[in-house]
Amino acid sequence: MTVMKALLNILTVTLLLTCFSLSSQAQFTTAYIGVNGLTCSQCSRTVELSIRKLDFVADVQMNLEHTEGKIILKKNKKADIEKIAQAVVNAGFSVRYMHADLNMNNSVTATGTCVNYDGDQYVLTETPKSPLQGTVKLKFIGKKYQAKNEFKKAEAHMNDKCGAATTGKVYHVTI
Repeated sequence: MTVMKALLNILTVTLLLTCFSLSSQAQFTTAYIGVNGLTCSQCSRTVELSIRKLDFVADVQMNLEHTEGKIILKKNKKADIEKIAQAVVNAGFSVRYMHADLNMNNSVTATGTCVNYDGDQYVLTETPKSPLQGTVKLKFIGKKYQAKNEFKKAEAHMNDKCGAATTGKVYHVTI
């Protein structure tokens, strides 16, 4: 009987630790996207359906009046910002802006202008004035994430100050 109780206790502790570690992981929670060319509800619906196909998307709320969308991302699922932008292009439109909320915690490493999260590297255009904590809104810079005129302004600020090799993607962002 005591062996059975010990096994049950070990199993309970293991389950609790697993649940705790899953709920405490950092992740992107929400993405915001401006879409060029939305002129009607069918256009908006086409973009929405294209984004909903992504396995890390929980919900999409399009706003035709402001030609933008709010994307709620699934918990404990890695979001791929590049795939969101590509879904808009696949629907026949272009991205005007892309922002995303990153919940910072122990699994996010931030040093100077470099943020490493889940194998991807986020290069900040300038060093933050204070340490990154809580939820941080990242604005993505690049041809895939901005209107051409905005990209031309931001391009001069893009750099690879991190220099470290990464196994994932490299994104340029501002806060």
